[in-house]
Amino acid sequence: MMSAHSGAPAHRTVPVHVERAGLLSLLVTLLWGVAWIAGLMRSGLGEPDEGRYAEVAREMLASGDWITPRLDGFLFFDKPPLHYWGTAAAYALLGTEPWVARLWGALAGLLAIAAVAWAGWRVWGRATGFYAATILGSSLLFAVSAHVGTLDLGVAAFLALGMACFVVAQFDPASASHRTAINLGMWAALALAVLSKGLIGVVLPGMVLAVYMLWQRDWRVLGRVSLLPGLVLLLVVSAPWFIEVTRRHPEFFDYFFIREHFTRFLTSADNRGKPPGFFLPVVLLGLFPWTALVPFTRLGWRAMWSGAPVDRLLLAWVGVVFVFFSISHSQLPFYILPLFPAAALLLGRIAARLPHEALARRMRVTAWAAAIGAAAALAAALMQRHHPAHAGMPTALGGLAASLAIMAFAAGYATRRLTRHRHHDAAMHALALAGIVGWTITLLASQAWVGPRSGEPVARLMAPALTVDTPVYMVGGFVRGLPFYLERPVTIVAQDRDDLTPFIDSRPGGYLPTLEAFEARWRTSAHGVALVDAHAMAVLQQHRLPYVLLGRLPTGFVIARQPAR
Repeated sequence: MMSAHSGAPAHRTVPVHVERAGLLSLLVTLLWGVAWIAGLMRSGLGEPDEGRYAEVAREMLASGDWITPRLDGFLFFDKPPLHYWGTAAAYALLGTEPWVARLWGALAGLLAIAAVAWAGWRVWGRATGFYAATILGSSLLFAVSAHVGTLDLGVAAFLALGMACFVVAQFDPASASHRTAINLGMWAALALAVLSKGLIGVVLPGMVLAVYMLWQRDWRVLGRVSLLPGLVLLLVVSAPWFIEVTRRHPEFFDYFFIREHFTRFLTSADNRGKPPGFFLPVVLLGLFPWTALVPFTRLGWRAMWSGAPVDRLLLAWVGVVFVFFSISHSQLPFYILPLFPAAALLLGRIAARLPHEALARRMRVTAWAAAIGAAAALAAALMQRHHPAHAGMPTALGGLAASLAIMAFAAGYATRRLTRHRHHDAAMHALALAGIVGWTITLLASQAWVGPRSGEPVARLMAPALTVDTPVYMVGGFVRGLPFYLERPVTIVAQDRDDLTPFIDSRPGGYLPTLEAFEARWRTSAHGVALVDAHAMAVLQQHRLPYVLLGRLPTGFVIARQPAR
């Protein structure tokens, strides 16, 4: 464009404060990304989940069988294969390392954050999208779960993507011309959620949609979700694996669909039931450092609620997920993760709409809560520093104390920016960055507790006594990650764990049912190594079992049949 006066190009002057804000956003994003990656860099795979799922993916890659999941060579049908596929592919590209075993969850977390940012931006504007993304990415439960190698974050991420597609397709007028394509993206995301963890990938969204339509009294929504082509896409993407694995292993259907879904939901078969209200503190603590944004007051509720259909949809999502898992007889903290993306959108809207003074009050509450939490964690660390059984816990608690202190400082800084300079963005930036840095420090410090209880130190002690044909045993205890570090199967002795025994006959020779059977094999073997838990070790010592002690760990005694070379 030419100037009417000089004929020279017209240059648009960008205000200095806008340039600085853009540079600050870029810097914060880079630092946030560094912290996100650093959270993966822990060597010891946590037991039982990290060790279990890392090993299933390793065996899938090593065997070349991408249909049948196996754990220590035994059939393992607890979960569908998408997490294993993604992790095995990452192993092929980057190597079989603990941080690579966590990579799928970290990438899935970034997908959920991006989906929430996109949906918030399209429906409510830049501020809500940005705030919702920062809240989700720096909240305790979500950030930690994205750096722990479990399957829960994967299903939550694909459900978040499906929810985001629905929100944009239904409530963003500018997307009307692309609704069919966005709807098909939603159905594809739900299919991947099914391949991540089973039927909840469609059951939860279906229940949310039913509650929303009843609340809204609008059944015409079904005509706006591309129902028929969407169901076809869902089946095309998700059904082939279920069909093929059932064809190869007919026992899969009853175990996976009946036991793992209905029996676990309706009964306490796996002893995972919790007291009533278990998920309420999990959600409130899991949202920290953003818990103070939850609308406990009328002002906070007004900042979130406008009576619009999208509000009802997100509230229905939060309510359905919370109630569904609360009435289940199988409850673990990470199960509630599908609630967090919808909650982040609602809280992001609150943060964008609250006046500076009101948001400052919430930041002040956060600063005090974090400071009190830091003091409590430090006191607990000091109390446990002389307990040998709690070795590593003082370091882990010290890391938590430091993390909360950082968040307290950041929340205090945010309060000042809001009260003196009325800078919403700077306040949110500061607390979000402190949140992810803090949880990363907590994760890294937790290795002092998790690492000695993983398979890594066991494998390190066994290494000098191992040859290609040395038999390896786990007696009384089951450290799921040990085969991962040894890169070989282990013979299990006297175990009744629910993730092992259902298909114990699928690996002949890989299981010894009694200590007596182990003793007989050990005495007649020229060599061997074993991890023996304390109870079994006491019995074996009474029986004068011949062995050389290689070391003692929190997981048990590491012994060899012959001296280490």
